[in-house]
Formats: sequence, structure tokens, C-alpha cells
Amino acid sequence: MKHTLTLLLFANTLLSLHAQVLVDSIPYPNSNFSFWGIEVNADTLFLGADGPGDIIFSDHAGNILGQLATGHNFNHGLVRKPNSYLIAEDYTTNGASLFEIGFNGEALGSWIFPDVNGGNSSGIGDLCPDGEAVWYTLYYPDNDVDPYATAYKWIPGTVAPLDSVPLHGEQPYGIALKGDTLFYVTDDLNGDPERIYAYDLNTDSDIGWVELPDTPIDNDMSPRGMYYDGTNLFLIANRQGGSAFAYQTIYIYAFDANVGFAENMNKGSVLVYPNPTVGQVTLEWPITGSAATVKVLDANGRTVHQERTANHKVRLNVSELEAGTYFFNVATARKMIDGSFVVQQ
Repeated sequence: MKHTLTLLLFANTLLSLHAQVLVDSIPYPNSNFSFWGIEVNADTLFLGADGPGDIIFSDHAGNILGQLATGHNFNHGLVRKPNSYLIAEDYTTNGASLFEIGFNGEALGSWIFPDVNGGNSSGIGDLCPDGEAVWYTLYYPDNDVDPYATAYKWIPGTVAPLDSVPLHGEQPYGIALKGDTLFYVTDDLNGDPERIYAYDLNTDSDIGWVELPDTPIDNDMSPRGMYYDGTNLFLIANRQGGSAFAYQTIYIYAFDANVGFAENMNKGSVLVYPNPTVGQVTLEWPITGSAATVKVLDANGRTVHQERTANHKVRLNVSELEAGTYFFNVATARKMIDGSFVVQQ
């Protein structure tokens, strides 16, 4: 089924996914493969290695069982077909390619991802299958305003995508499909929070989002590929917590996209991140459908910044502000929201 979307079809509010539970994790502390693409069955995890490009076979306890050389030194997405694998090239300015590899490693075919936004599809985040088609996240080329990035549905070899979905965040990576619900994960770029988002393809609207385990700590979990196996959602990321010794971990979520989206994000709130901050701070508020004026004041009530925006968030450069608490006001045609953030120098 083809959807006709525009890049403005976002829900009026984002919903926190309180019913989604992190149920397990599989660490790979001794691995240097740099996992990215992932598919899962009852016995085996098939993991695409972004560095060497090989496909790694693991059991569900995290034991490496073997690997298959693909002839490529990248793997930004993995789809396992009945007799072959599809792997996505990560980034190339001339347009990234999709490759088909047989179970014994032979090259079976290749296709260039279709041009979009007037240019080459250069930066591919991840793949997931949808019948004969694949969904993929594209982080470059991107847009100059929110929504910055897009996911596309495409039958390899055809000229143009069948469908597209506007995404939150500037660096979308992992993507997975559960029926008519599309999941995607965003990496930290320019202060964007690392989250798993859910999008309803039937209603062309956001369902909501959930933070990654590391987001409240330092928002630097480095999420990669995702896969939904019919019961759980699998996510590859570097680690949970502030350890400098990051290693690959697969996080397993009990995700039910049909229930549990019970609580609206507080309509009177503004998300502020990171807070405290050094260098930049992002203010994000519920979408109102109208432009907003953002004003920032210091502790003495003096205006230090003011701007008008048509988006529902702004990213502020605070590198030249003195350390201390600053207060902001977001005014739209429908509401006025106040808040504060702390600058550390």
C-alpha cells in the first residue's frame, strides 16, 4: 500500500512509550567487529560488521559462532532472504549502493539507492524488509529544517521510492517494522536526544518515543541497527552508562505498538537538553502548528537572545554566555511556556 506523505505530517503531540520495557541485553565485550546491521531468528543473531563488512553469526548468549566474508568493508543494514543477504553501503558522495550476497559469499547483484531531494542518496542508516521492498533510513542528503531526515520504502532496482516517512532527529540509524508501525532510532547529533520513535503508517502520524537507557546519563549510547522478530525489538548500541570502555551490546525491548501509549507529553512543558550545558542547548516544545518566538534572559532579566522560528524546537549557541542560570520564554499563537537551563563554562 502506497502512502502519500509530506514532510509536515507530524502529530500534534509526542507520546511517551511507558509500556515499552527493556527486558534483556547481550554484551560483546571482547568484540571489535563494530556491529551495525542485524536480523534475528530463534537460534541465531545475524550481525553485519561495519568495519570488516563480514556477517557475524552469534547465539542468543553472545557467543560468536562464525562469520561470512562479503567482499565489502561496510555493512549499514542487513536483510536475510531465503537464499541470500542484502547489505547497505554506509556513505558515499556518489550515491550509496545495496548489495546482494549469497550464503557462500558470492556477489549476486547491486543497486544504487535512488536519488532524492535533488541529489544522491549518500548516507544510509539501516535496512528492514517489507515484502519485496526494503525500508531504509537516510541521513544525507537531509533537510535544512525539521524534519531533517527521511525513511524510504523502495523495491531494489526501481527508479523511485514507493513511500516516505518524515523523521525526527538529524541522524536516524536503525529501522524496524511491526505490521503498520515503523520504528527508528536516532543517534546524538547536534544535541538531538537518542530515542526510539514509533510511526503509524496507517494514520501517517507519530505514535511516540522512548529514551534509550543511556540518554539520562550522557546521551551517548551510539545506537545502530534494529530488528523486530515478531515479539521483541533488538537494538545494537555501544553501551549503557558513562564508562569510557564502550563495547557492543544488543538491547532487547518488549515493544507492543498497539497498547501502552497512554500518557501525553505534558503540553505545558519544554524539553531542554542537555541541561546543564556547555556550548549548545536545545529547546523542544509540543507542536502547535504556528510559529514561535523564543526569548532567553539572564538572571538579571536582561534579554541575551531572541529569535522567531517556524519549527517546534531551536538549538541555541551558549558558548559565549557566562556560567549561570538562564530563563527562557516560548510564545506561540496558542500558548506561552517558560523554563530555565544552566550554562557551565
